[in-house]
Amino acid sequence: MRYMVLGAGQQGRAIAFDLLRDENAEVVLADADPDALEDVYSWLDDPRVDLEPIDAENRDEVRAALDDIDVAISALPYRFNLAITEDAIVTGTHMVDLGGNNDVVEAQFQFDTAAREAGVLVVPDCGLAPGLANYLAADASERLSRIDQLRIRVGGLPQRPQGELEYMLTFNVEGLLNEYSEPCLIVRDRDTVYVEPLTEVERVTFPDPWGELEAFHTSGGLSTLPRSIGHKVENMDYKTLRYPGHAEKVRALYDQGLFSREARETSKGPVVPRELLAKIFEDDCTYPEADVVLLRVYAVGSKHNVPLMARLQIVDRFDKENGITAMMRMTGYPTSILAQMIARGSITERGVQPGERVIPMDQFRTELKARDIHIEEVVKVLEA
Repeated sequence: MRYMVLGAGQQGRAIAFDLLRDENAEVVLADADPDALEDVYSWLDDPRVDLEPIDAENRDEVRAALDDIDVAISALPYRFNLAITEDAIVTGTHMVDLGGNNDVVEAQFQFDTAAREAGVLVVPDCGLAPGLANYLAADASERLSRIDQLRIRVGGLPQRPQGELEYMLTFNVEGLLNEYSEPCLIVRDRDTVYVEPLTEVERVTFPDPWGELEAFHTSGGLSTLPRSIGHKVENMDYKTLRYPGHAEKVRALYDQGLFSREARETSKGPVVPRELLAKIFEDDCTYPEADVVLLRVYAVGSKHNVPLMARLQIVDRFDKENGITAMMRMTGYPTSILAQMIARGSITERGVQPGERVIPMDQFRTELKARDIHIEEVVKVLEA
């Protein structure tokens, strides 16, 4: 099987690493930065890896590169994904991406008919959240015939927090700022509505040593769930987990307009607040520390008029042996698993599809377990 990984950042690195577990896999790693390509190539140290220095802005280059690829995996910023979707359909290449933006994903669904006619499957939003968390949420919903509450709580955290924000960057800073500043889609009393980010802070407790954390609205997490399971859910939301106090501090920055992309005039000349904020996050939230990813899906409802609760939970830590962060594992590995299922024919649907609709969960759980990612599951009857 021949795969193309577009993007040689942390997630692209993890995806390529996981794909190469399959002895039949060949991986083409594509990026505009030749130094990034060489760095990942040296780290992977595998003759089955080819490098493709291409500019994702150049549609002709992308289409030429996709021509002999079975599955393309976009680990690029979400702004590229719509064009790559079109290019993959033209070249007859299956495609999955890490997504992260509701508007882009909605635009991708407009190519459903074209993808079906081309015999291609496109699956947006395939990383951690959206991605893995959504598959587990849909799986939890299968245990219930009616769902009153479906809550998804996910966070990537330093195991030993430092600094004023007690946070460590584990993925692209622009992706983080988007999550913190864009409207957040939720389902409330069966209506799909948007709420402000960094609001409705609640306390969530995880097993020691994590203890009490906070959760608050961020954008993008629900992704396609309202489309795929919204018909059976009264209330559904996604919130990000952080150490207590983080949301209040970041919200103060938000309220001061520091997430704005509009330039402001200062005595030193024009300044774009968001660019300055990105630099501050990069400087203050980048330090050498092992990370952890915490994920919990909690569903309350009923089946055959019996009140039930279903909870699925994952705690995943930094892989010291391979130098792979928990965020890379939990984002890159689910994406790689999905791409391999498509390439091997385990998934036969075509068109533009939500991952939770097409992924075979029993097989997916087995694949996660083989990568030492374990789902803790509790389903119990609730007292009336």
